[in-house]
Amino acid sequence: MGHRAVRVDFSKVATVADAAARVAASYAALPADPHRSVARWASRLGISARLGPVAAQIAPRPQRRTEDARAALLELLDVPQALAESDGDLTIFCFDEFQDLLVADDALDGLVRSVIQHHGGTAAYVFAGSQPSLMRALFSERERPFYGQARPLELPPLPPDEAARDIGRLFEADGLLERAGAAVDDLIAFTAGHPQRTILLAHHLYEMVDADEPVDDPALEAIERGLRETHDAHQALWDALPRVERIVCVALADGQAPTGTRVADEHRVPRSTLQDALERLVSDGRQVQRRADGTPYLIDPLFAEWLRRR
Repeated sequence: MGHRAVRVDFSKVATVADAAARVAASYAALPADPHRSVARWASRLGISARLGPVAAQIAPRPQRRTEDARAALLELLDVPQALAESDGDLTIFCFDEFQDLLVADDALDGLVRSVIQHHGGTAAYVFAGSQPSLMRALFSERERPFYGQARPLELPPLPPDEAARDIGRLFEADGLLERAGAAVDDLIAFTAGHPQRTILLAHHLYEMVDADEPVDDPALEAIERGLRETHDAHQALWDALPRVERIVCVALADGQAPTGTRVADEHRVPRSTLQDALERLVSDGRQVQRRADGTPYLIDPLFAEWLRRR
């Protein structure tokens, strides 16, 4: 018995029809569907999605009724059952940005569970999301359908040696490692294993050395380009933070104890108030985490650098 892998990206999903279209599109690289569920519902939803090596195009018809879309989602989620009946293989699903599914309909997690709870021997599921607080709520609040149905797993930062080695191989394969010099190691040190920021800055570095641009410090220039690219997101995050949370984030970026006497005195804020703000940020899980020794730190190294340059 083998297995097949499917990734469904629910990022910024807006409607139930959109959610069904994302599931249909995710099957595009799989073998034939014995019940032709994908082809049938893709046609009814107005999308181009079929099993096989052809990429799917997602453009769900806005006029489709919600009940049609829910019926489509129910049947599409059950495709792994038909696949297993035909070849005995297991389907491993990754529902990426799973928390965004609730934007389309707050009850969709219940619909998903109503189907996949019967897939014990035919499918396995990984629920991934970039908003830890919402993901925790989905699986730890008693009123949610998935309460107690999944084991939480927080991914650690990328190991620096392995990340540098993997990125170095990519540069070397294209004959660019010598041009990059020590910049790869410098960027790995800067990102401290943050997966997305490591990829983003490596991309900017690659573009520079591939174009053979005359840059004095390629790593620094990659960081500059990363900051320009993420400026609006950082500004929006900053604008949304309450005052005390801002104080905590700035202190962390500057390497200060965010609940210490120095920060409290400088801003005339009780240390207990700073501690409460820090705990809220840690609990939210999007900006601040704790290391194994309990020390808090800003998750995004570019946001930290943006704050340091304020």
